[in-house]
Amino acid sequence: MTAVSVEALLSDPCPHVGVTITGLGIGASVVSVWRTADGERSPVRGARRLPMSDASYVVDFDAPLGRPVSYEVEVVSGPSGPSRVTSSSVTVDSVTGWLMDPLIPQTAVQVSRRMVPGGEIVFSASAMAKLDYVADSQVFKILGSDKPMALFGQRMAAAGVDFSLITNAAEQNTRLAALLKSTAQLLVRVPASWTTAIPGTCFTAIGSVSEAPVEAAAGGVLSAWSLTGDTVAAPTIKVLTATFTYGDVALLTSTYQQKQDRMAGKTYLDDLKNPIGG
Repeated sequence: MTAVSVEALLSDPCPHVGVTITGLGIGASVVSVWRTADGERSPVRGARRLPMSDASYVVDFDAPLGRPVSYEVEVVSGPSGPSRVTSSSVTVDSVTGWLMDPLIPQTAVQVSRRMVPGGEIVFSASAMAKLDYVADSQVFKILGSDKPMALFGQRMAAAGVDFSLITNAAEQNTRLAALLKSTAQLLVRVPASWTTAIPGTCFTAIGSVSEAPVEAAAGGVLSAWSLTGDTVAAPTIKVLTATFTYGDVALLTSTYQQKQDRMAGKTYLDDLKNPIGG
């Protein structure tokens, strides 16, 4: 019988959830993995209609922070037949928020709520304080009537959200600058205790970004980053960089021959994306 277990992992590159799927049966299965949090059911990126055999492991780098999350494994086809199995809930506890390029988890940077010693990146006081929900509308004047007719489109998710940041250390500022200059889309995750105004897994389109050095009252220089973003849908392509370590592969494949068997017919890029095969 198909079973699913989940665990919250706080290891590099950022807090995430590991989903272990077992009992699919020997032979080819097609599986989709779904996440439920804050009453919303969403597909786990890169885990739609995955080919599997008997057992597999899925990493969710998009798991929201500080709230219960559960996972559903949908077996589309396979030896065990179509089925759905739901995991127990798990909470990814984090005292900081996280920003990253959705396609490259290794770019993740921690963000604090308040400036503390150690050179952290901090959200400004205005960050996430105001959210705009815009709907397209058109108003038409009607001959002979003093009341025009209005047509409305779908009201969009939060737009124009302030995600301004402050840094007080050169190393952190360099890393943040590299992230903001490399992508126009960010995944923003903040603990539920900070705010529930934005989604726990918030994909944003960031337009213009500006940096301004600010003289600190106690000496030294702060860097203030001004940026606003619109909530958008998650990217549909998988994470593009390797997230497995040599130790992970060694634990999952006890012999070199087993490794060769798992990767039969796969390319070098396939191996980088998923070294355990499947």
